[in-house]
Amino acid sequence: MGWRHAGLANAAPIDITETNDAYIINLYAPALRKDAIAITTANDILTISYKGEKETATTFKRREYRPEEINRTFDLKGKVAIDRIRASYVEGVLKIELPKTEAAKRPAQDVSIR
Repeated sequence: MGWRHAGLANAAPIDITETNDAYIINLYAPALRKDAIAITTANDILTISYKGEKETATTFKRREYRPEEINRTFDLKGKVAIDRIRASYVEGVLKIELPKTEAAKRPAQDVSIR
């Protein structure tokens, strides 16, 4: 699985882990409206996007995190069973489970040196 980004200025932080059967993306984004988060796949690219409402009535003295927009893209490189992707958003963490294809599950092999 590869990683591409569409600018990290407004990017939410992520962790990507791997199990024998899946890749798991945890995107940390508290206080987002669940209905404004979109997860799409096209041409073996996974896109996570969020478009929130712009706050204009408040004047901030300091604002460290409150994204109005998030865009993250990931190149799946044919290693993910796209029809089995699952996602949940709980306590500010968007968890996306990306089941591996059978080809991606193959174990690593040692190569002997002559």
